[in-house]
Amino acid sequence: MSMQTLVSPSGSNAASKTRDGWFLVGCLPPLRTLTQIKVDSPAFVIGRRAESDLQIASQTVSARHAEILQIGPHLFLRDLGSTNGTYLNRRQVTQPTAIADGDHIEIANVEFRVEYRPAEVGNSRADLDALKKTAQAVDVLESNWVLSQLHQLLQKQEVVPSYQPIVQLTDGGTIGYESLARTGLIGLENPAEMFRTAEMVNREVELSLICRVKALEFGTFIPQNSSLFMNTHCNESLEVDVLPSLVDLKNMAPHVNLVIEIHEGAINDPLLTVDFCKAVRDLGFKVAYDDFGAGQSRLLELVKAPPDFLKFDASLIRDIHEANPYQWRMLKMLVDMSHDASIATIAEGIETESERNACRDLGFELGQGYFFGRPKPAASYLPSNTSPTQKLK
Repeated sequence: MSMQTLVSPSGSNAASKTRDGWFLVGCLPPLRTLTQIKVDSPAFVIGRRAESDLQIASQTVSARHAEILQIGPHLFLRDLGSTNGTYLNRRQVTQPTAIADGDHIEIANVEFRVEYRPAEVGNSRADLDALKKTAQAVDVLESNWVLSQLHQLLQKQEVVPSYQPIVQLTDGGTIGYESLARTGLIGLENPAEMFRTAEMVNREVELSLICRVKALEFGTFIPQNSSLFMNTHCNESLEVDVLPSLVDLKNMAPHVNLVIEIHEGAINDPLLTVDFCKAVRDLGFKVAYDDFGAGQSRLLELVKAPPDFLKFDASLIRDIHEANPYQWRMLKMLVDMSHDASIATIAEGIETESERNACRDLGFELGQGYFFGRPKPAASYLPSNTSPTQKLK
């Protein structure tokens, strides 16, 4: 490709003698000598305007053509709505795309090679202050960039759930699986970050609804005598959001045994909860209360609107084998009270054999945690020649 465009980096990029970090390297006219431009900003703007980090004086380049984002140790290229497009390795960039050492970037009719040179950070106060400011800038940029990732996740429903077994403490038999939200989109791999980002733009309910649909679509490996446990978000209305979605799920897979886990933050009105539980059971599903603690409000709901399953929070289970007599008696009382109401109890967060044995001694029927298995994608539970999205049962 012929390059006949004068490039004038703002600041001192072109003349920089620093040999660490990310660089754009290209043979630029009029000198036709190899030129390197250091990417020295967390949001490195390339365009025709003078205030750009890299100004390219060409009519084929848009005023704000493209942007290189530094997110932690990673680099991403984003087109800013340019007229003639931005290309990475000959492919047009339509969304933030990861850049690697050695990649080829085209900005209209100007070409660059991306190079990375390991940085050496000093220990001076100035170096540390600079790092702190960069980290703060990256936090802001990361939020903006991850929001675009969230938009893609919701628009294309790119949720691929993982499943964690729930087992009987007596014989280790699996009675069901809890679906847990996952995605391969960078920046949203952690479900906590996924929902935190969704909450920033008030789209957490929409995300929760998608997660339940995907849990059902990928959960075809679950035997008909087992249950699929699904989560809700605390900001979902039981009547407006959750119940209609369960009707849809029933229509999708009428023979699947679903257990809907109600977040403690969504249980505010005992009378409403009673009506909700009845409606769920009328659909042929069951109800679980998640993250159960010892607070009076939770005990009130437990008495007035008993669920089918009660999941005791991992904070109550951790190191339970070392609990003092008071903690032991308290937990034993809650377990016994649940059994008196015909509620199946689940100990969450079991990680060791000692915790498993202690929970069994306390009377817990069911357990969940890394000791029994980490969350895994549906494909891990299927024969190698089977698709996880086969026809729903």
